[in-house]
Amino acid sequence: MNPYKENAKLSLDQLIEKRCGTGKYQILALSILVFIDLNDGCELILMSFLMPILKTEWQLTSLQIQTLTSIFYLGMVLGSLLTGFVADRKGRLKCIYVSCIIQFFMANSFLLCTNFYHMIFARLGYGFVYGFSIPLTTTMISEITAPDVRGRFLIVINFFVSVGKIYAFLLAFLCLENFNQGHWRLMMTLSSTTSLIVGILAWVFLMESPRYLMASGQVIEGLNIIEEIIHKNENNKGLISRIFKSVQPEVSSDPFKGSKYGYISAKERIAIEKWVTKVFRSQNRGTLRELFNKSNKSTTIRLWIIWFCINFMYFGQLLILPFILGSKQKTFVDYLTTVLGEIPSIILSLLIVEIPFLGRRNTMAISFFCATIMHVWSYYASWPYFFARFFMKECWAMLYPYSTEIFHTSNRTLGFGSSAAVGRIGAAISPYILIPLFEQEIHLPFLAFAVSSVISTLATITLPYDTVGKSLDFQNSDGEVESNKEDEIKEIMMVLIEKKNQN
Repeated sequence: MNPYKENAKLSLDQLIEKRCGTGKYQILALSILVFIDLNDGCELILMSFLMPILKTEWQLTSLQIQTLTSIFYLGMVLGSLLTGFVADRKGRLKCIYVSCIIQFFMANSFLLCTNFYHMIFARLGYGFVYGFSIPLTTTMISEITAPDVRGRFLIVINFFVSVGKIYAFLLAFLCLENFNQGHWRLMMTLSSTTSLIVGILAWVFLMESPRYLMASGQVIEGLNIIEEIIHKNENNKGLISRIFKSVQPEVSSDPFKGSKYGYISAKERIAIEKWVTKVFRSQNRGTLRELFNKSNKSTTIRLWIIWFCINFMYFGQLLILPFILGSKQKTFVDYLTTVLGEIPSIILSLLIVEIPFLGRRNTMAISFFCATIMHVWSYYASWPYFFARFFMKECWAMLYPYSTEIFHTSNRTLGFGSSAAVGRIGAAISPYILIPLFEQEIHLPFLAFAVSSVISTLATITLPYDTVGKSLDFQNSDGEVESNKEDEIKEIMMVLIEKKNQN
């Protein structure tokens, strides 16, 4: 067999799995980035707590409450759209630490709010930064982890959204007296500290995504980042070595030119360059046109429908439950009990996410169907709230890795971000539907959630294929990169050039 032809099959996923493994650097990156999602989960709860308090304190009308709720989600729509255009062009790391620092200042802007119009500006700005940060963590983690752990790492990120909600309850318990009054400005200030800490830690300890660098034509720089990861993972010991696949680095006898540590050989560099040429042939990085080309259009539309519906249900519940529980004279503990339904679903997700016959798509379809049943049941009784949250969180847990893995590196952040943006439109319109339904009949919003669950189920079962076990930049349902005559010609030319250089 032609060795050059064999080398050409080496992909970045294989290089990461073969040479980097999973070790200290990936654990460090995950440990830092999960706090972005913790902060996101915290702010979701705090924003929902704000509405009943402001309605009482500032004597706001139902229309003003709907406007304040929607303006936050509108900011998220704009932020989620922009992050794709920026991060797919300027890189993931810069966007991460800059968005964290800005989020810190925006959270503290609530201290200056004294009326309805100030709050509109603060919630729009905070929603924008919040929406901008959402796709960054999943994109970064997916691009530095091996395929065998990627799904679980992405679920851990999603788990910390739930941890953030519990953290929010702690802040609310310390700062608020009940659902209708308390020191909400202090609560928002205390919540801002995590974003500042994460921004500083990301700037100090994290490196740019090597996959992004290669997609933007910086192959040598990307390989040097991979060598840095290999070096940081060099002495995996203790719990890390027992849980994850450790790889002992070997110095190559023929390292590529420009290598810092000598772990990657010249032949591996050539193979990766061939792979980059084949996979990143498109120059349309970060463009909506790529999301609607022949291979992506069907998937993009279905994902947008799913994201729209799940945001309507998920954030709609966060919005409406304080009103429902407040009207029944319930406490924060009752709300917390409902949200705790998310924790068991994360544990289940970690166990089944990499099982081929379940994976991402089938688990989502089953969970949406079960959520439909629980939402209908919640119309007649209160106790199914817990199980409705369980199945919705299960859908979220699988939607994160699926939406991240299905899109190409050149447009991954835009694909995920645009899906999140469409989803936030569902969240933004939810107050105008749910609050009037609540005023008409207290549990009527749950029937609206049931309808959304049915639509999501149908969209999920018609998705073209699952992503479990597939290469991150696959181009067909078999998980392989499609080739064409132009790629083969480029590959032959690279082989001839390399042979000439060797002679």
